[in-house]
Parts: sequence; C-alpha cells; structure tokens
Amino acid sequence: MIRVTDIKLTAEQIAGVNDGSALAVGISDGYEYADGKRTEKQTHKKVEAVMPNNKYEKIMVKVAGEKHPLTAELIAQNGGTVKVKFKNLTGKFYRSNGGDYMLSCTASAVEVVA
Repeated sequence: MIRVTDIKLTAEQIAGVNDGSALAVGISDGYEYADGKRTEKQTHKKVEAVMPNNKYEKIMVKVAGEKHPLTAELIAQNGGTVKVKFKNLTGKFYRSNGGDYMLSCTASAVEVVA
C-alpha cells in the first residue's frame, strides 16, 4: 500500500520550475535533534522561500552544511528578498503531532542568482 508519506516531490512540483528557483525571504540556523530534543550541534541552514512560479507558496527548505553564500544581511540589503536556486530540491509529506500533513523540503545547496 502506498502512503502519502512515501511520495517524493520534485523541484518542479515544489517550485513550479525544474531548476528550483525561488525568492529567499529568511535564513536561520538548523540544529540536530536527539531523542526529540534539540542539541547545540548546528547541521544545516533553514531557508524560508517564496515560490513565484507556484502561486507564491511559502516553504522552508533545509539546506545541508553550515556555510552558504546566502545570509540574513544579504536578504536585508536587497529589500527583503534574494533570488536563489536550490540544488537537488526535494520534498516529502509527514504527519505532525496534531495529525495535519506538512511538507518537508531539503536541498544539498543554495545558490544566489544575480
């Protein structure tokens, strides 16, 4: 039996374009969790992005690694948005503790587009 949590979404399904283009509106540190509790080990960045080619849907993308060309300062300097491309953008659904289905998105890298 196929469950909704088994379905993997592509960059085109998430962003509306195959190259994973989006507008970054925020970035923050992401941490590792152990036994349901956050540790102090930073493992990724969380990029808040708007998808102009997909009805301006807003998502959060976990990007592997700690160092990226995208910073909160760069977003602020550009009026609150920076055009980016996510490399290997994928998504999957999961069920929250409240029973709602949520979307979890990941990428291997983020590139700032001039």
